[in-house]
Amino acid sequence: MFKTNTLHNKIHHCLYTLLILFSLTYSLISHADVEITPDPAASVVEITVHTRQYDAASPWNTTWKSWIATGFIVEGNRILTTAQLVDNAVYISIRPNDSTKTFEAEVDSISHEVNLALLTLKDETFFDKRAPLALGDLPKPEEKVSLYGYPVGGNKLSITAGIVSRIEYQTYAHSGLTFQAIQVDAAVNSGSLGSPALVDGKVIGIVSEITPEIAETPTENIGYLIPAPRIKQLIDDLRDGTLDGVPELWVDYQFITNPTHKQYYRLTPDQTGILINQLCANSDAALLLLPDDVITAIDGKPITEADFIQTNGKQYSNFQHHIDLHQLNDIVSLDIIRDGKLVKQNIDLNKKSLSKNRKESVPRYFIFGGFVFLASRKLPECVPATEDETGAPPTEADTVEIVQVLPSANNIGFHDVAPMTISTVNGETFSSWTYFQSLVKDGSQKNIVLENDTGYQIVINRQVAEKEHDALLEKYRIPKTQPDDMAEEEAEP
Repeated sequence: MFKTNTLHNKIHHCLYTLLILFSLTYSLISHADVEITPDPAASVVEITVHTRQYDAASPWNTTWKSWIATGFIVEGNRILTTAQLVDNAVYISIRPNDSTKTFEAEVDSISHEVNLALLTLKDETFFDKRAPLALGDLPKPEEKVSLYGYPVGGNKLSITAGIVSRIEYQTYAHSGLTFQAIQVDAAVNSGSLGSPALVDGKVIGIVSEITPEIAETPTENIGYLIPAPRIKQLIDDLRDGTLDGVPELWVDYQFITNPTHKQYYRLTPDQTGILINQLCANSDAALLLLPDDVITAIDGKPITEADFIQTNGKQYSNFQHHIDLHQLNDIVSLDIIRDGKLVKQNIDLNKKSLSKNRKESVPRYFIFGGFVFLASRKLPECVPATEDETGAPPTEADTVEIVQVLPSANNIGFHDVAPMTISTVNGETFSSWTYFQSLVKDGSQKNIVLENDTGYQIVINRQVAEKEHDALLEKYRIPKTQPDDMAEEEAEP
């Protein structure tokens, strides 16, 4: 009897041990592939930015401003925020929600086109116990989102609930370019800029400035997000250490939806697409496409009646969004109807989008005859492939504007002409700031005649302007005729 009990106990003990080992093994296996989601509160930071800004009408005047906004940790020990917040920043600091300690930050990469910026910290121990937030995909309409940020009105992290109301193309206020944006029904303000919006623990977008058109008729409890796919494109772009930008087709086009229009270009009733009106020189598209080509699909994705293509499951997006998410010099496959026949072409996306609203960090100006001239960079325009004769890529040029007139007896009659864009100097055109200055300051003519594009004239007596120059600057307490070292150099784009 004793031996039987002993054997029974041993068997029971062995079974119990095996059960424990099985439970531990199952637990390890079942949790091996589970992604541990970081606490968003620990990964979202308050950003304080101090910037230098110039007065457009009085470019010698500098003002200093500061504001508070939001950012969050992404892969590579970096903080993601919006470009508009850190543009022209002279000092940036970040503070986590769980500490009063601040960390100095600096801009690592900035894309003005898509209004995104990545910051690095001088003290990377900040990241030792803080994980990056994972990037998700496009949300679905009516999905609930949580916005983590530092809106105006408090010092602690705020969590705001919202609903995805729609996803569509919008104009990004910072660049003036159109990209995909997510509209959410949630209360946001300036401090919310840079806040991550999360669904199921993953970032589906970052709060950005609303579009200029919507700003004219503001509504409460509406915010806009730069979608996660847009963020992923930026991070992937930077993997080689260089920010190349967002590609574009570099063509002028229109949509074909009218039945007669379709028939004219030999499309079937079920087909639709975009009609190439004009090709821009020095792009791969100009070499492989023709005017009157109709693009019906991109990478095998048909273009629908509403100029959309299917992007993910049942979700549709503007066809241009599919181009936007590529990297510069990626290849896209186009289905084309040319003279009624299907043609397939692989196009190198070798042209990139450029911000329309980019302001120069240091203004280029000079004063002559009491007229304050300010230069700005003019973006390359589409040169039709049929008109290009040089084969050289389009270059950036400068435009010059009178932004203010310092009244004196010698410029009377022209005190109210500003703003006015100058087209010619004594009948001669110019394309650079340096050449414009030489025409005004170094010419031999007695009078300087400035004209705009309508022929309106301003006449300056050169000798009188030079004679009164120093006294005029002193009278208006202007320290310099122009910025240091700006007379003989072109500013960097």
